[in-house]
Amino acid sequence: MDIRSFLTTLVFLFFTQFFVAQKSYNALVYEGNKKFDAKDYNAATGKYLEAISEKSGNYTAHYNLGNSLYKSKKYEEASAEYQRSIGLTKSKYEKAAALYNLGNISMQSNNPEKAADFYKQSLKQDPYNEAVRKNYEIAKLKDKEKKEQQKQKNNGKGGGKDQKDQDQSGKGNQKKNDQNGQGDQQKGDSQGKPNQPKKQENKIPEEAENTILRDIENRERETARRILNKRANSMPQSNEKDW
Repeated sequence: MDIRSFLTTLVFLFFTQFFVAQKSYNALVYEGNKKFDAKDYNAATGKYLEAISEKSGNYTAHYNLGNSLYKSKKYEEASAEYQRSIGLTKSKYEKAAALYNLGNISMQSNNPEKAADFYKQSLKQDPYNEAVRKNYEIAKLKDKEKKEQQKQKNNGKGGGKDQKDQDQSGKGNQKKNDQNGQGDQQKGDSQGKPNQPKKQENKIPEEAENTILRDIENRERETARRILNKRANSMPQSNEKDW
């Protein structure tokens, strides 16, 4: 066999193997898509992994694998596949799709700030995609709410600390006052002159006080009787609300 025939045979075998591998890759991706549509995400993941083993440097299998992992709630693994897929394509729309799903993963992970960044990157690749723009606005709003809640939480902790410090200060002052009072009492005892309560000036005589109290009680009883009689004869007025 001459050199020309040998080279021709090699080229033929190479392309034959290439087309067989391509056919196998496409078939595996197709089978994976069917499993995905049937919501059998674990089986879909298996098919996409087989496709990648046949042809690892292709965007579609990695991107679709990311989707099946996402649906299985395996967000870290899905994120890694989306990141790989971005590096395997030059298409702006394919990059935008992967970035969009990375944003969705960040939202699922309660990280709206990071999600907004991914959506923003996606919009740079596909500026007229309204679904991405809508999610971008939602992520920014969620991020703002989250930061405000954290700020209020931090302020609440600070207020609690201030109150605690104030309580401790008050406790210290009370203790100090108690000690002072005890010292004054001991001083009075030691001198044979215990502290006496200060006399009240202009105190009302007990008999006059009792007379005033009885008079107030009689007036209150008469007032209550008039109110009860009035309520017994009155009808509540209609008070319809004007919505």
